[in-house]
Amino acid sequence: MLTVALWIIAGVSAQPGPHASPDLGITVHRISPRAAVFTVGPWNNSYLALATQKGIVVIDSGFSKTVAQAVRASIQAEFQRSDFAFLINSHEHSDHVFGNSAYSDIPIVGSDLLRASILRMKSEPASIAPRLAIPEESLARARQELSKDPQLAHDPRVSRSEEFWKVVQADYSAGVDFVPPAITFDQRLSLNLGDVSVKLFSFGHWHSAADTIISIPEEDVVRLGAILYAGQLPVVRYPYANEPLTAAIVDHWIAVLNEVMAQSGAKTQFISCHGWTVMSKAQCAPQVAYLGKLWKEVRRAKSAGRTLQQAKEALPRAQLFAEVAGLTNAADQVPNIHEHNIEELWTLAP
Repeated sequence: MLTVALWIIAGVSAQPGPHASPDLGITVHRISPRAAVFTVGPWNNSYLALATQKGIVVIDSGFSKTVAQAVRASIQAEFQRSDFAFLINSHEHSDHVFGNSAYSDIPIVGSDLLRASILRMKSEPASIAPRLAIPEESLARARQELSKDPQLAHDPRVSRSEEFWKVVQADYSAGVDFVPPAITFDQRLSLNLGDVSVKLFSFGHWHSAADTIISIPEEDVVRLGAILYAGQLPVVRYPYANEPLTAAIVDHWIAVLNEVMAQSGAKTQFISCHGWTVMSKAQCAPQVAYLGKLWKEVRRAKSAGRTLQQAKEALPRAQLFAEVAGLTNAADQVPNIHEHNIEELWTLAP
């Protein structure tokens, strides 16, 4: 596996005072003296900020420019400094990169896959029409719920949600400025920030078309994104028909997860890209072990000449995968995830 190691001494950017921005109800959760998670919006999007000797590093921008400006102002207020060094994009979903223009004065970092994805958005506007329709559709659903239950009008969360979607809708109507990362990498990248290092692992296609895991060893923090969920069985998902799933991609997924697990410890905090729920290595490691073991057993069953149905019967979750016995199927995912995973991996096994 190709590894690209790039050590960068960050140039910092001093911004004027915080942007005037609407009150979007941003919540701040300190997870260490140098790191904090900022959550905002109806989807409970989270943005991780790290205060270093070489400046502030931010992971992900926001749903839109105005939202990202508000988050940036909140970060500046929380750390009482304005020397932003890097914005890192963890994946290419609109709620994490459509606000990149709020950080256009500093280097933006992302994988080669992520840069290609943003450039594709820019050159093929029709491809992102469903993303641009999200605020309007969300407002319509909220109003429909309000018509069914007028009491919701007294819930401050409802009014704040409506305000959020109106802000995003206005930004989208004015036009999204698609700002791709200027610093890119293929498989690995390390940023040297003086007192801490930020290590990026390109995971590839999973939750989005371009996922990246970000590790901050000195803080015992890993931004895992939406690859694994607390208490839920991992599901093999690959909704990219134009780029078929291959055995090499599955090998890459497992290799990256194993590498990240090997570099983490018992105190490592694994942070999602939504909310601020912290997962431990003890919660993540069994899920990684499950994926690796299942891939191995599926390949073994196929090479032994078994049919898919026979493989399913030979690989019962309860008996062979005790490490994930307590994990549940997520309500918003496919039913019978274990059987689904076998089916997905079966088509790839040699």
